[in-house]
Amino acid sequence: MKVSDLWVWDQLANLKGWSELAANCDASPFNWPSFCLPWWYEMGWGRLMSFGVEEDGLLVGLALVYDRVRDIGRPTFCFLGSGGDTYQQVLVADGRRDVTALLLDRLLSSGRDIELSSVPTEIAESYVGAAPSDIAFVDHNAPRFIEVSTDSFEPDPSSHLSSVGTVTDPAECVDLLTRPSETARWGAGTARSQQAAFFAATVDASVRAGRMTLFVDKIQDEAVDGLLVLHGSRSSVVWRNVGRPGCPPDHSLVQAAMAEAAERGSHRVLWPESCRTPGQPFALADVMRARRRGGVLAEVPLFARSIGRSLKSYGSS
Repeated sequence: MKVSDLWVWDQLANLKGWSELAANCDASPFNWPSFCLPWWYEMGWGRLMSFGVEEDGLLVGLALVYDRVRDIGRPTFCFLGSGGDTYQQVLVADGRRDVTALLLDRLLSSGRDIELSSVPTEIAESYVGAAPSDIAFVDHNAPRFIEVSTDSFEPDPSSHLSSVGTVTDPAECVDLLTRPSETARWGAGTARSQQAAFFAATVDASVRAGRMTLFVDKIQDEAVDGLLVLHGSRSSVVWRNVGRPGCPPDHSLVQAAMAEAAERGSHRVLWPESCRTPGQPFALADVMRARRRGGVLAEVPLFARSIGRSLKSYGSS
């Protein structure tokens, strides 16, 4: 196996096999090119230091990380795309422990701290078992996502699905979601901000790649109620939801999102806990490099992420 440094934008942007690897390991929808590339270009701050593993010419492992300096001056590895409404993972084909160990060894041998936030707990536990030296993970006290299995989904004939529309044209999606009356509701960022550039670029790239669906239920006085759903290969995530303040999404929207996810082959849909959709908590953990103090593992604290760059047009990787 060969480990390659992916420290230049063009290397990452033109990386062959990324989407195939993400599909193989049911990667988080936030670990695909159409999300990570806009995030890094518009929001990333620090130095790109990702790593890929190849075997017989195929990409079998990928650590999508960057290096930044924390407030206390220590260089630290963080996931691309990290944020309060995402979850991440190291991409490893077929769950191979040897590839996981190789990537973790490369991260740990750098001497940097590690802040790999919001990894599914089951996967985080496998990192601890495969790591060649000390790392630790800390479970989140409260779930950010609720997991709803599409296997248990049964269409509700009483739902008025005919009132739910989908917007599939990238330009129309961006225009609809970034109108002055809508930006705050969709979390699209203020005009000309880095957050706005990231949001628009991600919507455009993800819709073009067929990895995002905008569901719209009602339009009243130019206000849109709907769901913005990101898709992986077998998992879908409700990334943004807009409706009546303090109320869960309209039942018809929930039904439409679950039905489309099932048709795409997703075995689960993750809903933000704020949506109050019935399901099972989706456990997340923060993976950290551990320092020994008097024989006791001490967890490295988390710090806030930071700012970025300028607008770019993205392809459909």
